[in-house]
Amino acid sequence: MSPVLPAHLAYDGRTVSLKYHRLLSGLGTYPPNSLGGLEEVITGGAEVIEFDIRTLAGGDYVLLHDAQVDRETTGRGPASAHTAASVKHLCHRGTDIPLTLLSEVTAVLRRHDGPALKVQVDVKDTEPFTPADAERVLGALVPLRGNPRLRIVVGTLGDWNLRLLRRLDPSLEVGLDFFIYLDAPVVDEFPRLPTRVNAFGYLDDHPLGWMRAALDVRGYLEDRIESLCRLVPGAVEVYLRKEFVAQAVRDGVNPVEVVRRTCGDVGVDVWTVNADEPGATGLLATALAAGATQITTDTASQLPAMVRSGAPR
Repeated sequence: MSPVLPAHLAYDGRTVSLKYHRLLSGLGTYPPNSLGGLEEVITGGAEVIEFDIRTLAGGDYVLLHDAQVDRETTGRGPASAHTAASVKHLCHRGTDIPLTLLSEVTAVLRRHDGPALKVQVDVKDTEPFTPADAERVLGALVPLRGNPRLRIVVGTLGDWNLRLLRRLDPSLEVGLDFFIYLDAPVVDEFPRLPTRVNAFGYLDDHPLGWMRAALDVRGYLEDRIESLCRLVPGAVEVYLRKEFVAQAVRDGVNPVEVVRRTCGDVGVDVWTVNADEPGATGLLATALAAGATQITTDTASQLPAMVRSGAPR
């Protein structure tokens, strides 16, 4: 019998959705971005799921976070050098579970006839799409978008690609994450933008971050968040890193409020809150108090207990 999984958190009289990041439940049954994980979270009762995709040679996509397959799989080299056939010979590292193709996920989700399910497809390729690339992505999503029980939202760090996708199909729902422009000074596993910590203590290469004599931190943050929210007109969700939310709140600015004041009635997702990370309970409490409408997590099964034990209700 499949385990029952939480779909949301109850906080201060409202419901906050839980997004099952990389199809992980927190039970440790399956590796990230796996077909087994998809089936586990859907049958368990998840209402919001997310998985990563990367482009393969020859017309399909693989569920994979990294550009190189080395860290996550039994293979080596760039994902883009593999075909759908060759990538199926690779397994998730430390397991005998083969990698999953988007076409396999589509075969499952296009038949979904259970409760309504929101599916975030996180496109990890950030090189600028050609129109043909964008049409290929849109074409791969057609079977999913054709199921009325599914709500498909496309996210990618390449806001330029989101704009192109929306130009080709204005009905496509997309989510915006601007952490490559503005973030808390969090040490990541891979080199990335922004490259500098500015005068206000944020990762931000924009000139405004060096004009402390003319601005206070509140004015700086509000200006930057407002301008970045306009990168992708029509975005239905905005994703904020948990550490950025916590730092901005300490500096007297609620970034969730700024986003919603700028973009209107959009969802605001705070990512990625995992029960096994230091300070997770406090970060979750801050995100909930700030007004997040959704929490991204690898450990959804454990977050309700975190709210009961440490976050105000």
